[in-house]
Amino acid sequence: MIYIDLPADLNVEDDQGRNVARLAESVTPDAITPGTVLVTGAPRAWSWAVVEAVEDVLVYFRQVSTGKAAQRGQ
Repeated sequence: MIYIDLPADLNVEDDQGRNVARLAESVTPDAITPGTVLVTGAPRAWSWAVVEAVEDVLVYFRQVSTGKAAQRGQ
C-alpha cells in the first residue's frame, strides 16, 4: 500500500491549473512548505507532487513525474 502524505482529489484545480487540498488533511501539516515533494491523492489514485504554496488552510501543488520527484530529493 502506498503512503499518502496529503489526501486530495486530484481532479480539483484552481484557476492556474494547480491542484488544491486542505492542509488539515495532511499527515504532517507542519512539514508542508513550498518546495516539499510528497505523495498526494488516494491509495488507488495517487501522484508525486511539489508544493507551490500554502495559504491559510489550503495547499497548492502540481503533480510531477517520478523522475522530477527524484530530482528534488525523493
